[in-house]
Amino acid sequence: MFQTNMFIRFTFFSCLLLVLGGGLLFAEPVSQQSDRSPISLAVSPDGQFIATANHTSSSVSLIHVETGRVVSELNCGRGPADILWVADQLIVSLQHEDAVVFLSTNQDKLRVENKIIVGDAPRGLAAWKGASGRIEKVFVASSGFDRIEVLDLQTQNVTHLISVGGEPRMLAVSPNQKWLVTCCSIPGEVFVHDASTFQLISKRTIFDDAFNLGRPTISPDSLTVFLSSSINRTFPIDDLNIEKGWAIDNRFTKLPLPQGEYWEQKQMGLDVRGDAVGDPMAVKISQNGKTLVVACGGTHELLILNRSKILWPAADPGDFLPDALRDNEDDFRRVELGGRPTDIEFVTPTQVAVSNYLLNSVQIVEITSGKILKTIYLGGPAEPSLARQGEMIFYDADRSFDSWFSCQTCHTDGHTSGQTFDTLNDGNYDTFKLTPTLRGVMKTGPWTWHGWQTDLPAAVRKSMQATLSSPKPVSDHDVEALLAYFKSLKIPESPHRTANKELTKSAVRGQTLFLGKAGCADCHRKSQNYTSPSTYSVGLESNRYFFPEFNPPSLNGLHTRRRFLHDGRASSLQEVLTRYHRSEKLTGRELTEPERRDLIDFLMSL
Repeated sequence: MFQTNMFIRFTFFSCLLLVLGGGLLFAEPVSQQSDRSPISLAVSPDGQFIATANHTSSSVSLIHVETGRVVSELNCGRGPADILWVADQLIVSLQHEDAVVFLSTNQDKLRVENKIIVGDAPRGLAAWKGASGRIEKVFVASSGFDRIEVLDLQTQNVTHLISVGGEPRMLAVSPNQKWLVTCCSIPGEVFVHDASTFQLISKRTIFDDAFNLGRPTISPDSLTVFLSSSINRTFPIDDLNIEKGWAIDNRFTKLPLPQGEYWEQKQMGLDVRGDAVGDPMAVKISQNGKTLVVACGGTHELLILNRSKILWPAADPGDFLPDALRDNEDDFRRVELGGRPTDIEFVTPTQVAVSNYLLNSVQIVEITSGKILKTIYLGGPAEPSLARQGEMIFYDADRSFDSWFSCQTCHTDGHTSGQTFDTLNDGNYDTFKLTPTLRGVMKTGPWTWHGWQTDLPAAVRKSMQATLSSPKPVSDHDVEALLAYFKSLKIPESPHRTANKELTKSAVRGQTLFLGKAGCADCHRKSQNYTSPSTYSVGLESNRYFFPEFNPPSLNGLHTRRRFLHDGRASSLQEVLTRYHRSEKLTGRELTEPERRDLIDFLMSL
């Protein structure tokens, strides 16, 4: 499988090459000042162009499909996350600006036409056609506010807000325009709404502890939604369980639309024994409904499946791809792409375009042969920075035993998947711990929930060797690169402040409570990123724990989390403060309900 040093050699020399067929096609001219990191793409209605949302360069690239040339690139705002083509316009969600931007594409040139402020951390987009057959609305997943925002294209205003589950990321509208499908991350849930009235039709948890739900696709007859995910099997993370697929495995799920009971959903394992398919990220179905294509970011590949030959077990799907599929390349094919494929679109009935985040490129793949026809380079540095090399390691599932999962699987986007895992990192098993965020991790030592680790490089090495059971030695350079990547991770600004980034009146009152009556600042000290180097007995201890006390986690970025406390037992700050960290228990002074709301407002502002 793909090796990181192979990617580095590719990046060093790719700018020197210009070949046809499976080789590279470069845009001329192209800036090399930053990695493009295309995270999503869209194909124009006439099939002549591809547009990419370039997440780290804050730009959109416009590619002519036939020539493979980037004909235009435009800085559109911070953190492009998804992109839609509507007539001759592009619509892009800006995750780090809480906005949606409209771009015109006249004469093959991009230009910003309008920018609309939406909810916190917008990600997935989906378009809806009215009775006229024209696209009239765009649905925007506001992942930070756990809702969908309905954007009217005529007025270019948000007209409705639809509440969904934790961290909605990916959306799809059925071909018949009846159903809006939303995939939420924490927990792994699928919501189905009536796309015209916004009425909730069904809400289903993907069974067997699914998480990191990928971009869904809907069958041409609008009767079925397909999606991929990772599965937390909840067994201890050790070599034996990893090899069996009993730690984390990767599956394909189909759900009937629009309703359907829990037991009607079907799953199939995607992993091959000894060679798994880490981090499946997006699924796309062909227009004739016969072929399903899956982008696997962790193992750097594209899966091509014959839909008619997929076996959907009636009960437990098992942990591996069915043998009948594995042994027939016409029914199940694995295409090595390198890098990190993140999104897929069909450009012809037999060809797909794939956005490859770590290769700064778009690849055109023939699905009948599995051949890479073109690799279209979008631009980037001639040599990857140390942080970028760390990012490559972080997203590389081949760094784990049999390629089952990557660092990203648990620490999604450098943050958290919201999952609890049973690792040996705290001294023994049967002690599930919530995956902590890595944002700000360089400043919040000591590390681990019990604060026993005072050496972050040693902690990184231990995680690679013990938790991932890395099949290759972990070099000093690997550790240095990963730490450089962690340093690059930013804590998002809180949307719960005023327009001037100041505390609201209620948050100011909450700050006073935090520093005084509530007793929070005794452990969560502002001068130390709202944590401390000490450990404390907090009343949540168990005789199973090897280490008796807890180190307080940093509260910075608390608004981005959906589960709380060391084992994720609380799903809201209200639950934390009323059940597990009651002020009367900590300080002997009870908070009133209005005071508790003020305190939560302050915590959400950090």
